[in-house]
Amino acid sequence: MATNASPFARWGFLAALDYEVWPAEKVADTLAAQGYGAVEWTLAHFDPRRMSAGELDSVISMSRTRGLEVSEIAVQQDLVCADPDELTARVDLTVATARAASASGVDLVNVLTGPNRWEDSHVDVGAGMAEGRAWSLMLDAYERMLDGLAQVGAKAALEPCWGGLAHDFHSTGVMLRRFGKHPAFAINFDPSHFALARDDLAFVIAELAPYIRHVHIKDVAGRPGLEGRDFIFPLIGEGLVAWDEVFQALDAAGFRGFMSVEFESYRYYRNILKSDPAKASELSMEQLRALEDLLPEGLK
Repeated sequence: MATNASPFARWGFLAALDYEVWPAEKVADTLAAQGYGAVEWTLAHFDPRRMSAGELDSVISMSRTRGLEVSEIAVQQDLVCADPDELTARVDLTVATARAASASGVDLVNVLTGPNRWEDSHVDVGAGMAEGRAWSLMLDAYERMLDGLAQVGAKAALEPCWGGLAHDFHSTGVMLRRFGKHPAFAINFDPSHFALARDDLAFVIAELAPYIRHVHIKDVAGRPGLEGRDFIFPLIGEGLVAWDEVFQALDAAGFRGFMSVEFESYRYYRNILKSDPAKASELSMEQLRALEDLLPEGLK
């Protein structure tokens, strides 16, 4: 595969899709050859439940050997859970993942509040559980998680996400009021979720600026509801996100971190790309190269 190096070194790719069944070395080789400067690993390749400390460290060192920084580890556990033992296990997994990553110089894990409505086991808040109880369970678990991460020198980058308790600017405010001063609290800014809620993206970025440590590049089209029925995450540039405004606001906020593609155009992936993750990341890099024209000088 020919190298297509991007002059912007902080583009990354979240190694989900069918990359999760590829060997980590093959994923890293592919992304590096396509011009990416970073990779965001998931539990498929970085899981302390089934991997030794040495194996976990080797994933990060191997990535760097191939010219890729590890921008964060996506853990994304659902913290709206009525089973106390299961909820504790999810908190412990997040802390263990952060501990292993931090030991290798990666101090950021990507997290959600839940419920993760794309998972069959998710709680239907309002019908299956009162909203107040859902928030109470999640906030307690989130505090325990943050305390654990602080002890290992890591941060939890919260991604406000469709369907979750924290999913737009106003619901994220609950998290800010509760945890904004916690040393382990951070934000993974994914503009698609805020755009879906019709939030003012420039305003949201300005308000969240002190906490934004990582950015996802993802677009959205439709209205709040169920993914695939009411909205989709289309190819970058086809949706509601005004990328020029996003980049200008990130620049003004002083953000200089990694921006990682989270490819979730699932029907296009299956029907057109034939579930080939290398084609998804290659196509995404073409779109990123086009977006580079919109990057302010300070963000480059």
